[in-house]
Amino acid sequence: MDEYYDAIAGLPPWLAEPLRKLPPEKAAAVHEIRLRQGCPIWFTVRGEPIAAAAYCPQVPALARLTVVPERMEEVLFTLCGGSVHSFEDELSGGYFTLSGGHRVGVGGQYVRGPDGNTVLQRVESLNLRIARILTCEVPVFLRLLLREHFTGLLLAGEPDSGKTTLLRSLIPLLGEANRTVAVIDERGELLPAQAAAQTAYARCDRVAGLDKASALQMALRTLGPQVILLDELGTLAETELLEQGFFSGVDFIATLHAASLAEAEQKPQVRFLLAHRMLHSVCLLAGRKTPGCVKEGRDYC
Repeated sequence: MDEYYDAIAGLPPWLAEPLRKLPPEKAAAVHEIRLRQGCPIWFTVRGEPIAAAAYCPQVPALARLTVVPERMEEVLFTLCGGSVHSFEDELSGGYFTLSGGHRVGVGGQYVRGPDGNTVLQRVESLNLRIARILTCEVPVFLRLLLREHFTGLLLAGEPDSGKTTLLRSLIPLLGEANRTVAVIDERGELLPAQAAAQTAYARCDRVAGLDKASALQMALRTLGPQVILLDELGTLAETELLEQGFFSGVDFIATLHAASLAEAEQKPQVRFLLAHRMLHSVCLLAGRKTPGCVKEGRDYC
């Protein structure tokens, strides 16, 4: 059964039941379910937003469904298993992660608490992103690169261009090349627990549930990786930690939000990597209509 049905299982029944009536062939194409107060349900399908009424008019109950403001809190409470407090660390970053790796982005009113922490005051929208264990075809030049010492490789692209899918697809190839791999999986999306148990990923170590900086330090100190994989190289601080691995001969592969190679090169993370001669290549993905496909690349070696 498609992961769509797993993702909606934690929703309150009045919302889950109409969503469950989506035919399997339609459900399999849904990447995100967007809930906004006072608005109809919207889906993201193959990178494009579409209203539920237009996507599946044969399910009238779903087409008519509107999430009234007073029920947004109920949806959040139910998704959190009745304990919003247990997700407060993640919520301070504007999201939380469900079992199975499904991620829920949270929009609304936030306030800064007296201790400096960010606190969600009122939820106004939720974006349920469905985690599927997808892979894609890896270009020949990347397959060859993985077999040598390449220092650093970035997979750049716009949102929903398949960066995580391509990154995940590299893990079995690194195993085939007899390279020891550590996967830094902060939100449990790159390699969810059910995927980590599969044979294709058996030859890697996973550090999940920690911020990238802590996970990177842990992996470098205790797991002895030859290659480190991480999704969304977000901050300069995270990038600077990769320098520890660089001096130990550890290669890394990471994803990066960028719409072009020129845009990628302007980011401080990339400037740092180039200045320290830690970057071999950047691969730019084609876009959300062809997820996982490499459009062009640039070598810096």
